Amino acid sequence: MHKKIYIVFIAMFFVFCFLLIAGVWWSLGELRAYREEYDLLESERLSSEKMMENMENKNVDLSNVTGLNIDNSGNARDAVEFYAYVRQVIEDNDIELVSMQSDPTTENLLQLQLQGSYYAIAHVFADWRLMPFASRINSLNIKRDNESPTSFVNASVVLEALMEAQ
Repeated sequence: MHKKIYIVFIAMFFVFCFLLIAGVWWSLGELRAYREEYDLLESERLSSEKMMENMENKNVDLSNVTGLNIDNSGNARDAVEFYAYVRQVIEDNDIELVSMQSDPTTENLLQLQLQGSYYAIAHVFADWRLMPFASRINSLNIKRDNESPTSFVNASVVLEALMEAQ
């Protein structure tokens, strides 16, 4: 009888050891899978942070800059000439003009919402510098368009031009 009890205990001991080893083996596999997923998520987080940091660096504040195009001495004859020139430059660079509003208090301020590639919008700013009359960018905010699969950005611009006295 004692011999059967020893055999049962030994069998239970081996079954317990087998289950313990199998449990440790399974836990290590799960831990390895979680670690791989964590590493993937961490690399995506770092990539996203770097991309956001790059986008934050592209936001430009020109409120302390006075007279971007001060070397252009001519004044726009009227608001129509100013608006037409601004719109023509936007169309020439294949930029989508989302909205274009003049300031109700003065005709020489123009608020624009643009959408397009970052480099095309930068070309618009460069072309505005070549306007035949004095102008400046009062404020500029560029943000990445998260809904677009390409490298499109949204730009909010307040543009000011000198008008001839009426």
